[in-house]
Amino acid sequence: MIINRHSVLINVLLPLALGIGMLYGYLHFCRAANEIGLGKGTSFYMPVDKSYPIHITSLDTAERMRQGWKERGCRKLSLWFGNSQLNGINQYKPGEKNCTAFIFDSLKRYDQELLGVSFPNGNMQEFLTAVIYLSNKFQVKNIILPLFYDDMREDGIRADINTLTVGDFLRGQRAIYPYYKDIPSLNLIKNAPSAFKSINKDRKAPDQTLQEVSEKFLDEGLNAGWNIWNNRANFRANIFNDVYRCRNFILGIKATTIRKMIYGRYISNFNSFKDITRYCSDRGISLYIYIPPIRNDVPPPYDIGGYNGFKEGVRQECVKNKATFLNLENIVPAKYWGKKGTTTFGGGEEIDFMHFQEPGHHLIADTILTILVNNLH
Repeated sequence: MIINRHSVLINVLLPLALGIGMLYGYLHFCRAANEIGLGKGTSFYMPVDKSYPIHITSLDTAERMRQGWKERGCRKLSLWFGNSQLNGINQYKPGEKNCTAFIFDSLKRYDQELLGVSFPNGNMQEFLTAVIYLSNKFQVKNIILPLFYDDMREDGIRADINTLTVGDFLRGQRAIYPYYKDIPSLNLIKNAPSAFKSINKDRKAPDQTLQEVSEKFLDEGLNAGWNIWNNRANFRANIFNDVYRCRNFILGIKATTIRKMIYGRYISNFNSFKDITRYCSDRGISLYIYIPPIRNDVPPPYDIGGYNGFKEGVRQECVKNKATFLNLENIVPAKYWGKKGTTTFGGGEEIDFMHFQEPGHHLIADTILTILVNNLH
């Protein structure tokens, strides 16, 4: 059989070269996966203390944060959970801080500290997982947790929370099973291997296959020598985001579009919230629940009746389990909110209902700090 060299060039090599060229072009416009939800007007802020993180966005780095806490003397600890509002600073300028960094610095004089944990668009199922796991790794005195109405539409537990370490911990702690027996996503973790188990398994095990050996060899080689392969997680996140923007463009969805609640997901998340309140009450952890800031110069993208019912349900659950309830909706003035890149195609900017400038972080930090200091004991 005679192979036409021109045919190979035109049908194989040329398309391959064009495809790789397009990937490099797309890489130029890619953002880091954990920054996509922030929008172009907001910066991803991750404070550290002597190289140790004092704010994390993945449980993969929890042990490193724990090492820093131990090196500083295992001071009495508060954990502040949240979504990207907690670590995103709108219109960031060099030298500015987020609220967790403000409080971390302020509590030093009281020989206490606060650490931050935020998951972009984090849902209550994920926070229940993180609260249980981290409260068993640290000696936690206080937990601060916002409830975002919009994030009650999210579902499931992402892979960098359902790590091998977390999954093995949950499966080995029968005493905590009652706190999530009604949460399908956490029961899946308990009853099945972690999402990362197949990746992190010992490649030197006797039963490793030729496929595993070759996959490991290719993965390590490509990671070391090809920027495209090394950034595939960011590629994947950006592609999904572009698909999401395309959907918004087709359906005419904007930042101001009212979001309808997804009933099944809402129930799973609200039950997870209730489990958090029960867990903290039983463990003697002081729990501070707050309704987070939202800009009040324009109508929120919520069904107002459903939103008001949500807030009242949160308040009642706090009373039931002796958690402190705070409504911080209006604590950040309109002038400290900004705009973000469009969630569709066509350029331009949209109102940002989630992220505010550094003065907003200072305001919410002052409120939380006052409460923590008033309850020192």
